[in-house]
Amino acid sequence: MTFDYARAKATADRLIQRFGQTGILRKAGTPSGPAYNPTPGAVVDHSCRFAIVAFEQREIDGTRVLATDKKAILAKGSLTVEPLPGDRLVDAAGVVYSVVDVMPLNPAGTTVMYELQVRR
Repeated sequence: MTFDYARAKATADRLIQRFGQTGILRKAGTPSGPAYNPTPGAVVDHSCRFAIVAFEQREIDGTRVLATDKKAILAKGSLTVEPLPGDRLVDAAGVVYSVVDVMPLNPAGTTVMYELQVRR
């Protein structure tokens, strides 16, 4: 028996669309110029949907996960890029979070959603 992960992705996208917010996944552009003096590339913004939730107390260790860190549940939706540590997540109010860790939920190679650890 095979499981239809495309259906799970559609459900995740629908729930995040309903209960989440529109924001921006901001990625740094590709640097150009010589290796000894590169010119930073222009940032590229990608529209996305996500929900920000708090980490559970048992998940906070004070070292890797701080008490002020948040968890962003990011919909795969039509997002064409992969979020990476170092990217920025901008919420609907303009608050900018730095992506610390990315944990994709991708059973059998189908990305359903991303769980991001973000920090202000």
